[in-house]
Amino acid sequence: MDWGLYASVVFGSVVSGIAILWIVAGYYHVRYYVRRRHEPETWKLQPKRMPTAKQQKKAMALSTFNLAVGGLITGHLVFFIMQGGRTPIYFEVSDYGWAWTILGLPVLFFLVDGAAYYVHRLFHTKPLYVRFHKTHHRWASPTPWVVVAVHPVEFLALQAATFIPMMVLPFHYLAVIAVFVYVLVFNIIDHSGVRLRSMWPWQGPSQYHDDHHVHFHVNFGQHLQLFDRLHGTLRREKRTYGADTFGGKGKPEDDETAPPPFVRY
Repeated sequence: MDWGLYASVVFGSVVSGIAILWIVAGYYHVRYYVRRRHEPETWKLQPKRMPTAKQQKKAMALSTFNLAVGGLITGHLVFFIMQGGRTPIYFEVSDYGWAWTILGLPVLFFLVDGAAYYVHRLFHTKPLYVRFHKTHHRWASPTPWVVVAVHPVEFLALQAATFIPMMVLPFHYLAVIAVFVYVLVFNIIDHSGVRLRSMWPWQGPSQYHDDHHVHFHVNFGQHLQLFDRLHGTLRREKRTYGADTFGGKGKPEDDETAPPPFVRY
């Protein structure tokens, strides 16, 4: 076994995830929470809820720890592949052709986003929420450091679910890298607490996930709102939500003859 290659691959995988966190989250932290801390009403989605330094440090530590664990797992998978281990991931376009190589990128993104929705929603069932996911909701007003500030058990479940598609279907290795970098970067942005909109039409504004932290059991989607719309768990007007209102549908404020419209993001 090439121990030098093993160490470099695993170390590089760990450092990569942590570097993305600290570069992207650090940028939004400095730009808004440091330089514009005095005027939260101009940029913050929840201007009356400013996290304390202690809360920020806890989020930094937990997110960094989870990404380090995730990097260890990913690094071992990469090393396994480099040593000839067989997975559906491929490196030569000629193996499946340009059409599938290009199409595989949005397909993988869609499958990973769907997996994240269903796992997230599962952790919002009462037993799993109380035991595990409540850790993440300690940050009612998220910041970029909160991105993977979750219980390690939940983090491992999410990582396993997102690995499943590429263990079943063939995807080019560059598509795998692109999707996982995109997911991490935009999850940081969506947890930023900053009022932001994306240039990408499929990417919801940061308000979409921020409302998940405000209203708890609703808006379970990661990037796409499709799965929330499909299952009726996107936040609706004239519905009451809260920490004890499970199910993702909220409580009607009055007698409904028909479901009220979804909130427009």
